[in-house]
Amino acid sequence: MDNSHSISPFLIGITDFCLLNISFFAMNYWTQGTWEFSPAYIKLLMLFYFIWFFISFFTKKFRFASYRSYAAVISLYTRSAVYTACCASFVVVMMGLPAFSRLHVLVIWFMMAIQEVLIFSVYYMTIGESAILNDEKEDIGARQEANYSIFLLLTDFLIVGVSFFIINYLKTGSFGLRPQYNQLLLVIYALWLITSLTTNKFARRPFQNYYHSTWPWLKAGILMVGIMCVTIFAYRLFHFSRIHVFGSIFLLIFFELLLCRVYSLLTHNRIRQEDIESVENVKGLLKQKNLSLETDFEKLRLLLLEPVRKGLQEKYLRDYPRLFDLIDQSLDLSEIIQAEMTIINSNDMFHIKTIDGRPVRLLINLHRTNNIRWINRYFLEVHNVLVSGGYFVGRTHTIATHREWLFKKYPKHIANTISIIEFCLNRVLPKLPGLKQAYFAVTKGRDRVLSKAEVLGRLCFCGFRIIAVKEIEERLVFVAQKVKTPSLDQSPSYGPLVKFSRVGMSGGNIDVYKFRTMHPYSEYLQQYMYEKNNLQQGGKFKGDFRITGLGRFMRKTWLDELPMLYNWIRGELNLVGVRPLSYHYFDLYPSDLKELRNKVVPGLIPPFYMDMPKTFDEICESEKRYIQAYQKQPIKTQWVYFLKAFYNIAFNGERSN
Repeated sequence: MDNSHSISPFLIGITDFCLLNISFFAMNYWTQGTWEFSPAYIKLLMLFYFIWFFISFFTKKFRFASYRSYAAVISLYTRSAVYTACCASFVVVMMGLPAFSRLHVLVIWFMMAIQEVLIFSVYYMTIGESAILNDEKEDIGARQEANYSIFLLLTDFLIVGVSFFIINYLKTGSFGLRPQYNQLLLVIYALWLITSLTTNKFARRPFQNYYHSTWPWLKAGILMVGIMCVTIFAYRLFHFSRIHVFGSIFLLIFFELLLCRVYSLLTHNRIRQEDIESVENVKGLLKQKNLSLETDFEKLRLLLLEPVRKGLQEKYLRDYPRLFDLIDQSLDLSEIIQAEMTIINSNDMFHIKTIDGRPVRLLINLHRTNNIRWINRYFLEVHNVLVSGGYFVGRTHTIATHREWLFKKYPKHIANTISIIEFCLNRVLPKLPGLKQAYFAVTKGRDRVLSKAEVLGRLCFCGFRIIAVKEIEERLVFVAQKVKTPSLDQSPSYGPLVKFSRVGMSGGNIDVYKFRTMHPYSEYLQQYMYEKNNLQQGGKFKGDFRITGLGRFMRKTWLDELPMLYNWIRGELNLVGVRPLSYHYFDLYPSDLKELRNKVVPGLIPPFYMDMPKTFDEICESEKRYIQAYQKQPIKTQWVYFLKAFYNIAFNGERSN
């Protein structure tokens, strides 16, 4: 695809917005004979704006990447026109507003679609053909001949009638149809046939799970509701009961979802094994023999002294081969004996506490960390059980793995909706001081969404060193080693405002405040990040997974540093000066620069923005030049650096990486 002639989403959106207004104004002049709007039609225009934006976003009309071929674009514009007409009709019908012109409500969307096609055709024939990935052949090749299920078709045909007559009975107390309602039943059957063929809901296809298999049925139901609204509004069928019309369709959708569930259970290939009940079966399976009551305890002791590798591979982790490979690659399993290993699958700390007095060098818990209410207490109990240098292996469902699982389980649009709801419930609520206790009281800490940074940060906080991390089967697996005592920090960060301990003047400690841009407990991963990722240009860590999506935006716009103005007001920071560093980062500096740094007050705007150094050594030289100049002429140096930094940021667009 040639990106030189691609169109930005903003330009597509503005053009489409103009076409909507042109269509609406033209139709108003045609039907009313004036360019002026009545108050009711102004409200209708506002409603159309909302519907247009929602449908355009839903169909990805503004994304140029969706324009895969000329035919695909025509299909996109047509679908968008149909969807918007259906939505507009749905609102008008459900609110009982028959006074609006049918031309105004329905035709303008198709007028708009014709204009869209004409403009795109001109663009395509002039400069845009090279920018469109022409894959009609791939699209045609991807379409497979439908293999319909006669059972589903006939059953659903009966369900349509059953749903209609059930609603009729609830509405009138009789199964007999009132005048003209037999015509309504025929209309519903016609719409059922059209939407069923359009969505291929009776086709036999290999779906990933039940939720994916129901998506064509849901689409057919939604489309049926929309077309019914258009039909009622276009033909002024407002004398029909809306409860009867839409109640029948919604009841049909409910029955269809049940039908899908039953059908998926009947057709799903499962290996069912009969239970072992008879004595003959037990003997055949176990080959029962009399056991010797004499036990060779010396042999048992020797078994406990064997290395754990064979037992892990062939027995305990037989169903987790990739997990075993990670442990085997990370640890020397020949040095750990059976008696020194514990493997569990539980979220109950009772199992950890019962390990008493026995030296444990390797503890593996196959249960998800997300279901443990007090994660720090759990990690500390593990820390207490392990010998110094012992290893802890665990599994976690992180934000990234959860998203991957979510989009595999549900269709894309449903997954996006669930993702937004879960973000508010599981990620925002637990971090709000007023609602945090209520959240944990209701959920008991189960199925908490944790980030990779938070899990690893908690481990480091509790005295572990991260040995290995890998995503295996939609779970994050970690291997950690007990290397030091737990942190004495009484208040690890969790809320939106974060307090950092930084090196101040004369080597003293200052507490610097910022808005959170990283996941909780990220500050305890400084050493791990330095060991694994090193520093990139500008002195920041490469591929820093600790930063959130919102955090990246806040860092680009410096919104995260607004609370540091409090430190400036208190006199702990200058407006311009060397950055207040963490103790770990400060230890990376050469001794002579450490001494110079201890002689000056740190600042909000670092000398970095004066000369934009690239490497760590260049950053050190930049700070050294600033401090030496500041010691000679403090006021002049601050003004010179401030003006130069302001120019670089405002006019050159300079940013730290």
